[in-house]
Amino acid sequence: MFSVLNADSHGVVMSNKNELVVKSNRLIEASYRLEVVEQRIVLLAIIHARETGRGLNALDFVPVTAKDYAERFGVDEKNAYRQTKEGALTLYERGFVLYDTDPESGKPRTIKARWVSAASYIDGAGTIQLRFSPEIVPYITRLEAEFTIYRLEKISNMSSAYAIRLYELLIQWGSVGKREVEIKWLKKTLMVDRDYPRMFDFKKRVLDVALAQINKHSDLTASYTQRKTGRTITHLIFEFSFKTSPKQETKQETAVAKPAKQPLPEMDDKSPFRLAKAPISLKTQADYLKLRTGEEIELCIERANEYGGAQEKAGKPVRYGALYRKAIEEGWHQEKARQKAQEDTARKQAEASRQAAAKAKRAEVEKAERSRIATG
Repeated sequence: MFSVLNADSHGVVMSNKNELVVKSNRLIEASYRLEVVEQRIVLLAIIHARETGRGLNALDFVPVTAKDYAERFGVDEKNAYRQTKEGALTLYERGFVLYDTDPESGKPRTIKARWVSAASYIDGAGTIQLRFSPEIVPYITRLEAEFTIYRLEKISNMSSAYAIRLYELLIQWGSVGKREVEIKWLKKTLMVDRDYPRMFDFKKRVLDVALAQINKHSDLTASYTQRKTGRTITHLIFEFSFKTSPKQETKQETAVAKPAKQPLPEMDDKSPFRLAKAPISLKTQADYLKLRTGEEIELCIERANEYGGAQEKAGKPVRYGALYRKAIEEGWHQEKARQKAQEDTARKQAEASRQAAAKAKRAEVEKAERSRIATG
């Protein structure tokens, strides 16, 4: 659903820990409970899929190495080997609950599924492999209208699983700086509704620990107050702000590492961008290739060209650069692939009909010839 980039939209080159993690808001608000190691493994798998440009699907394994885990989270390699191996096994047992709307009935729907359909560990190689379940893949691989972006470094030093989850829930509202949630909903989302029925225990074991780590390790300063309905505390009101504003942070990073401008690429006959009607910079191409495969991008551009051509015929202006971004982010390749499959099926059926007609014609000619000879 989302891209993890080596450079942000301002051209800032980022270190390993500074890479972007992007998750669907629906996934962030799903009910699940992962330990810290398991959350770290999932985040590394997301980043690996984006860095390599292979993306995620429900068929292929995604590798996560103990070495990478150790470097990104400040763990010695011996513990990293143990944690990743154990984490792969426990992650296989983990499930999540998604809440959405059934497309046919339009009514609320609850989906229960596993994070991964398979997990493996390669002894001696320090590598685990994950195959994500088909239910979770769309929320990681497809860009949607709503999403949340944060950098891995913001949570890399957190040791509380609740701190990571709460940080994600707050950063969704980063531009607002305030979020009010129902306590029942929050407990259900964190899957602790049965563990801490008393508010005192929930605050001590979950909220206070999470906020302490968010304030210490992340880019946020956060606090909360309570709201009652009658005599019962029913809601929490979180208020938070960035320690350094996003604009200031961008300026600081740009001053440290500002890459030279790249020339526009020369297209060859194998480039997935060769059909583009507007120039696409090298950086933007690299961003797109972290989101989609080359074949998918080519189909997206073909479909965008068809749509743009129809708009032009209708006398409407077309900004092809923006149109390509929309097509690639929204996955227009799926529609184009279906269209091509239908056209291919139609061609095969037409060819089969042509061959059948030709065969019938030859049979008729041969029959007529035999009849002529017999009566000759």
